[in-house]
Amino acid sequence: MELFILVLLVFLLFAFAAGIAVYLLFAFGVFRLAKRGGIENAWLAFIPIAQYYTLSMVVWDRVPAGFRDVLPWLLIGLSVTQFPLFMLEIIFPPLVILAILLWFVTLGLVLYTLFELFRKYSDQYVVLLVFSILTLGLVGWIATFAIRNNEERPVDQARAA
Repeated sequence: MELFILVLLVFLLFAFAAGIAVYLLFAFGVFRLAKRGGIENAWLAFIPIAQYYTLSMVVWDRVPAGFRDVLPWLLIGLSVTQFPLFMLEIIFPPLVILAILLWFVTLGLVLYTLFELFRKYSDQYVVLLVFSILTLGLVGWIATFAIRNNEERPVDQARAA
C-alpha cells in the first residue's frame, strides 16, 4: 500500500511540474507575440485568467469586427465563473450539467482563439488546430510557444489558404 501511495505522489508531482511547464510555455509564447504586436500590458500573459485578454488582443485583427470587443471579456468571464459554479455543484449536484456545458463553451472559445492565432502565424494552422482539439488545448498551448518567433502571415494569404 505504501508503494502505491508513493507512486501516486510521484505521478502527481510530475503532473504538477509538467502543468506548470506547459503553462509557462504558453505564457511566454503569448507574451512574446503580444510584445511583437505592440500590445499594451503584454505582461498579463503570465496571469492565469487575464492571459486570455492578451491572447485575444494578439488575434484582434483576425476576429470578425462584431466579435472583437466581446471575445476577451467572454473568455475571462466564462473562465472566472468556473470556480464558483464548481463550488455550487457541491451543494446542488444537478448544476454539473451547466458546468460541463460552460466548460465546453469556454474550451470552444479558447480553441477558436488559438485557431486564429495559428492562422495568423503558421502555415500549418489546420494541423495545429486538429491536434489542439484532440488534446483539449494542450498542443495549442505548446504550439503557441513554438510559433512565438514566426512572422505574421498576410491577411489575404490566411483567407486564401
